[in-house]
Amino acid sequence: MNKRVMALLGLLFMAGGCHTAVTQVVLETHDLRLEIGSDGVVQSLTAKPCGTEYGWVSEPAPVAMVYRGGQLAYASQKDFVENEAPAYNGGQSFPASGVALAGDKLTIEFAAAQVKATYQVKKCPDYLAFELLSVEGRPIDRIDLLNLKVKRLPYLGPWINVAYDDDFGICLCAGNIKTNAGMNQYEQYVEMKAVAEKRVALKGTVAVLFGVRNPKNKFLDAMEIVERDFNMPSGARHRRLPVQNYSYLWCYPTPDDIDEYVKLAKRCGFRMIMFSYRTFSKGAGHFSWNSQYPNGMSDLKKVTDAIRGAGLKLGLHIHYSKASKNDLYITPVPDDRINKLRNFTFATKIDSKTDTITVNENPSGCAMKDGMRILKAGNELISYQNYTTSAPFRFSGCERGHLDTTPAEHQPGEEVSLLDVDDWVIFIRFDQNTDIQDEVAQRLGEIARQTGPYDMVYFDGAEDVHSPFWYHVVNAQYRVYRHFQPEPTVCETALNSHFGWHMMSRSNAYDVSSKHVKNFCHKISSRAAPVRALDFSRIEFGWLFGLFDYFGPDVLEYVISRGAAWDCPFSIRMTLKQLEDHPRLEDCLDVIRLWEDARVEGKLTDAHREMLRTLDKKDYLYIKVWNAVLDKVWIDTWKNVEFTDQEHHLFVNEQGEHELVAIKEIPDVADGFFRAYSFRRETRPNDTYILIWAVAGEAELLLPVAPDQLTVMRPFGTQLPIKVKNGKAVVPVGGRKYLILAGMKENSAIKLLRQVCLTIRKM
Repeated sequence: MNKRVMALLGLLFMAGGCHTAVTQVVLETHDLRLEIGSDGVVQSLTAKPCGTEYGWVSEPAPVAMVYRGGQLAYASQKDFVENEAPAYNGGQSFPASGVALAGDKLTIEFAAAQVKATYQVKKCPDYLAFELLSVEGRPIDRIDLLNLKVKRLPYLGPWINVAYDDDFGICLCAGNIKTNAGMNQYEQYVEMKAVAEKRVALKGTVAVLFGVRNPKNKFLDAMEIVERDFNMPSGARHRRLPVQNYSYLWCYPTPDDIDEYVKLAKRCGFRMIMFSYRTFSKGAGHFSWNSQYPNGMSDLKKVTDAIRGAGLKLGLHIHYSKASKNDLYITPVPDDRINKLRNFTFATKIDSKTDTITVNENPSGCAMKDGMRILKAGNELISYQNYTTSAPFRFSGCERGHLDTTPAEHQPGEEVSLLDVDDWVIFIRFDQNTDIQDEVAQRLGEIARQTGPYDMVYFDGAEDVHSPFWYHVVNAQYRVYRHFQPEPTVCETALNSHFGWHMMSRSNAYDVSSKHVKNFCHKISSRAAPVRALDFSRIEFGWLFGLFDYFGPDVLEYVISRGAAWDCPFSIRMTLKQLEDHPRLEDCLDVIRLWEDARVEGKLTDAHREMLRTLDKKDYLYIKVWNAVLDKVWIDTWKNVEFTDQEHHLFVNEQGEHELVAIKEIPDVADGFFRAYSFRRETRPNDTYILIWAVAGEAELLLPVAPDQLTVMRPFGTQLPIKVKNGKAVVPVGGRKYLILAGMKENSAIKLLRQVCLTIRKM
């Protein structure tokens, strides 16, 4: 064949290639149409019911990407930001360069990477699923199974990776636990990704794409189909159950006092009691029975039977990804499946008493916090005080046989490792790449089978795992979750990763136990709630730690009302001793019951909820969990910010209806002896109402008003008699009372109250 003929054939081949470049791969569901050019670029993402283009086609994106070298942007759990699509630092990225569809097999070429990926595509009326069957060619470290640019829509749910407006929504989610998904948000579009990593899995990972009409009302219907078909936990179904609305009492009951806690929960209107594993066990790990449960499982069953027998739901709080330092996993013989952060080798032989250890590797960067300086060598734990970062490398000030392990002789070259001690230093974390997590899950499952079922499980310490965090956060939870049968319908945690949406129906319960409770709720929880609502989920406004002096009825009402704005529950942790010591106990319990009954029984209207949403739209920020929990400087900042939010008060009015009013605090009444708030009502616009109580004890208020100008009520609607002394109205005040000052302007009423005289009757 001469050169001219060969050149002509080459031109024909190239022409054929050009023709192929404009050929589309079209994939459709009942509601969604995805078009991909044969050059691997997404050409359209269309809502079929209306023909609206939802793809960001002005800057089209490759349908997939592969990566080689580098590492994920978050190097530690403190850098982990939930539900953002993980970035890759360093290394190389390679976009898709071509696609072809033959039957149900989709092939994507990455020419620059010398890689070809093959997917099996499942086309259903409800969704498209892309399962990675193989990756051929040079090795890769990560693949974006699907990469879509979607117009920035009014509502973004980054946790489950959904973007939507009032008419239509698009969701790109993982089809199994080994697949990640998330979105990056830009001014005009969002980048939605489903991701697989080699260190977790490539083959068998699944991306699921679907569109949904009327997403505010139909998204959970659509997701329920996906969960069913891919054998996921039933997060969509669970989110629609009434139990999601239930607040809970967190307590530490024993077989002897459980009836008192049940009585307390019912007094507060709680529909659920949650207790911690620390109630009945010595610690996390083996969950060995403690002295308050001498009969072990039978004692715990007595407690859980009492809770369920009273018609209450049952919740369990657990630490599950780590062991207490007093647990059998740690002492007297440490399990080799606890996690090791760094490995060293002994440079010299040491006996069982040597307090300075020489190693061959540089210990620079090892832990220096008290309680975290622990090494493991064989079956011995060794604590150290310091180390050198120049040769010879030494750990000094060593305590041999730490945590009641046995000191031993060690040979040169023998391995010694730095243990992964938790930030809460009473725990040591597990190696999630071993079966220790499954072993602990089986123990928790045994407890659940014999004393359950449990309606709720709180997965505490979700962040206390090692890299890759997006996977181990949720996989550790799932390894435990699947041992609870039936599935708990409510699960909470402080840190989520993408697949966890299907298990964790509520989130963001923070430990709050200071005089800054209102500030914290205003700055953190009230901003997180509307963001989480976009993911069709709730947060939980709590945990409030006990009825301390600064937890008066106004503090409780503020926190619960902020949660009610987004139909979110709350929780409080109380002991029977705290009940005895609180001066305004009955008022506090009344507040909890009134709000809980109103919210759960549907007495709060949309107008009420809108009234309670006092933050400006600019304040609805995406809250990064790690800032809220771990960054002390940041926490100090919100403590020092003046509290300025509008507060509200709920009461049952003369017609037996729940009435909500905005209230204004009247500071420093009688040098702080009283707490007082003023409010107005539309039904009696000429009168001023005062809600007042003594912080502790009782006193008689002497008010310079005529008795016919004053009405005193407790509770609202129940009028109390008024005494007169020297021309002044005498009002005894201990617990909360309502004062109605007829025909008096609010400013005049406030001025009057600040000039009040009082006689202290009881402290």
